[in-house]
Amino acid sequence: MNRRMARAGKKTDDSALSTRERILLSSERLFAEKGFAGTAIRDIAADVGLNPASLYNHFPGKQELYEAVLDRALAPVAEIVREIAEAGEGETDLMIIDRIVDHFARRPEWATLLQHETLAGGESITRLAGRWLAPIYEQALGAIRRSPGVASWQDEDLPLLICGMHNMVLGYFSMAPFLERMLGQDPRSPEALDRQKLFLRQAAARMLGREV
Repeated sequence: MNRRMARAGKKTDDSALSTRERILLSSERLFAEKGFAGTAIRDIAADVGLNPASLYNHFPGKQELYEAVLDRALAPVAEIVREIAEAGEGETDLMIIDRIVDHFARRPEWATLLQHETLAGGESITRLAGRWLAPIYEQALGAIRRSPGVASWQDEDLPLLICGMHNMVLGYFSMAPFLERMLGQDPRSPEALDRQKLFLRQAAARMLGREV
């Protein structure tokens, strides 16, 4: 009974979404599971309950759909980094960690998708780097350079600090099935996420010689 009610509730929730939104949600999940090359438009259309021709009414092709998914994952991250970078002395840049973790916790598929794209070196990686990753990197680098504790690091080490935090945030979500088996707890539960955010704040503070 409970399972039937849950399915019925999901159907009601899905029906309230626009067709474009349902296509994007399905695409995020399938691209994360199978990668760009392994996902066909017909798979996405079938998952949404459309025929492929109808899906093309919303997106010109698979590449455009894939890039729309990547944009949804990274545009909010770029905005978070920009807001923190522009906040100045009144805001602690460690706040960025909580906000980015919360962002990926809402759609863990984004982390898997981004990890897959960067590892595979797919066709979208150049656009992805130019449009989103490079600006995010530059803003983060500026915030780190303003930190009092940065003097303990060589300038050439700073990009490695950013890469390390990047991997700790995305890797936590992309490795969630493994972590659940190893830790015996859902790493995406509210309690686990709070603990992960605290850990990341402490790690970042120690790397930068800061107080949490």
